[in-house]
Amino acid sequence: MDNNNTWGWVVGIVAVLVIILGIWWYMSANPASTTDNGMATTTGQTATTTDTTGPAPVVSQSTSSNVAQVVASLSGSSNFAALLNSTGAVNSLTGKGPYTLFIPTNAAYASLTPGTIASMTAAQKLRLADYAIVTSKRLDIDAVSSGHYTALSKDPINFQVNLQTGTVMVNSGLVLRQYKASNGIVYVMNAVLVPPQVGATTTGSTGTPHP
Repeated sequence: MDNNNTWGWVVGIVAVLVIILGIWWYMSANPASTTDNGMATTTGQTATTTDTTGPAPVVSQSTSSNVAQVVASLSGSSNFAALLNSTGAVNSLTGKGPYTLFIPTNAAYASLTPGTIASMTAAQKLRLADYAIVTSKRLDIDAVSSGHYTALSKDPINFQVNLQTGTVMVNSGLVLRQYKASNGIVYVMNAVLVPPQVGATTTGSTGTPHP
């Protein structure tokens, strides 16, 4: 073998080694990570994630207590429970039922415009309490379709069940929990149901009711 061929092989081998070392160095300096869709992305780049989570499904619980007892036991909804008692609306819940109640959390109750409850007349407070009660109907989300129902206050309530997500909206309020009682259903919500003004459409969940 002549010297020219020997040097040619040496140069070729050295070139291959240089290329391999270059690739190894690049991969070490830029490690790849795999995304959820199987595509590799270079570490150090910022990925934008779209939050597609929506309202959580309703949490359901069964109890041997009646609806009035359930309401009385809800420490996180004690403000509205006090309104039911002070207006006498709770007396509408003493029969066999069935009844459906929509009870706001204390946080939702506190989010009303300051002075809303204090400025109401006794009749307005009673109407507000009665608007949270549907008598003679057990609106169980596992068995009842969406639709409009009439509250004890004689005002319409828009009850919407999303079967795909397991969420429930009442007017514009979101149901958080469901308690299946012995004589009805109690729903805990993130908004206060306020009856609409006379002649108005039921679209909102907060405000000042008008008799």
